[in-house]
Parts: sequence; structure tokens; C-alpha cells
Amino acid sequence: MATNGGAYAESMAEHAVAMALAAAKRLFLEHENLKRGQFNQFTRNRMLAGGVCGIFGFGGIGAATARLMHGIGMQVHAINRHGRTDERVDWIGTLERLNELLDASDVLLISAPLTRATYGLFGAAELRRMKDDAILVNVARGEIVQEKPLYDHLVKNPRFTACIDAWWVEPVRHGEFRMDQPFLNLPNVIASPHNSAQGTGAHDISLRRAVENCRRALTGETPFHLIGPDERLI
Repeated sequence: MATNGGAYAESMAEHAVAMALAAAKRLFLEHENLKRGQFNQFTRNRMLAGGVCGIFGFGGIGAATARLMHGIGMQVHAINRHGRTDERVDWIGTLERLNELLDASDVLLISAPLTRATYGLFGAAELRRMKDDAILVNVARGEIVQEKPLYDHLVKNPRFTACIDAWWVEPVRHGEFRMDQPFLNLPNVIASPHNSAQGTGAHDISLRRAVENCRRALTGETPFHLIGPDERLI
């Protein structure tokens, strides 16, 4: 069994970077302030250049995001199953070194598949390890992050931002959109309807990658993105 891994990587990478920049530059906060007549010209925003972008799940999406983050001057720290990659990174490790990734990251992208190993992996303890002004971007699956602990962390740490593209209950997978916590009432949440893959032309790229993987299987080559027994999706 194989997946179409990284099928929408470039589109999702752009979305992830856009969310991180919107958080760092206070775009939505200051938009709302302007609507109230507040012209906060001298309120500082943040530069991401010189900081660390941590990427949890360094497959196609993670690698595409890393290239963009390097382009704006960030270092890239990554975690994947093997602790190695041919892509350009400044540091890479396995899941056993997750705490090091959490400690270092100014921006943390979650782009890993939902598996037995990643389900609920990010809870209160993991969030507390992160910097108090970190930016968490989830374009993977909502269930990788525990919902109530994330909400509580955002309330207690107003400088921390969550950029949520992947939700816990979504129409395509569950038949409805629902959240158990009022995330959208928080000023330090940036939300999108799990549409990071829907960039112009992304579907054609995804289809071509799927066809190429089918060709490899039919001609006796090893397909890309094989799923091992310990990597089964939930």
C-alpha cells in the first residue's frame, strides 16, 4: 500500500508560510484594530528571518515548506521517521528528539500523517515546551493536536498563535464541521477551512504524481511512499 505523499506539497507549503507570516506580521489583528479606528503604526511585528522553522513530518509538504522558509531567511529543523533527508535542513532528528524541536522552534509546522504514533501527540506538556510567542501551523490532521489543551494554552499564552487549517471534525471526513472549543473567538488564532491544498493547478500536479506512482508499480519499480506495518493510518 502506498500513498500519494506530497501530492499537494507546493500549494500547502505556500498556505503554511502565508499563515505564519500573517501571524508574525499581526495582519488580522491590525486589520481589526483599524476597523475600530486604532492606527497602531509603531506596534512592533516580528521578522521570521533568523528564526527557526520546525517541521514535524518532513515529507513532501515539509520539504516544500522548508525551501520557502529558507528563502525568507529561517533555519529549518525537522523530524521524520528516519532522522535523515537529502533535502537542505539545518538539523534533523527522529520522533525521540521531539523536545529539541519544540524548544527551538519559532514557527512549528505539523505536516505529518495521522497514525497511531501521531494521534494526540501534541498535548499540554508539548505545548508548554514551546516558546511563549511561537507560531503553531497545522495543515495535517486536527487529531494530532489535542483540542482542549491547545485552546487552554492559547488562552493562557496570548503571545502564542495557532494557525489551524486542519480541524478535529470536518465535513469531508465526518459529515459536519464542529469544534468543542471556541477557537474562533480568540485573537491569537488564524483559521482556514482545510483548503491549503486547493491552489490553482495543484490538482493537476497531484494527479500527475499519482499516475507516475501507478506507472512505477505496473512496471515493476518500487512505488514511492509505501506504508509499512507500523505506519498504518488511523
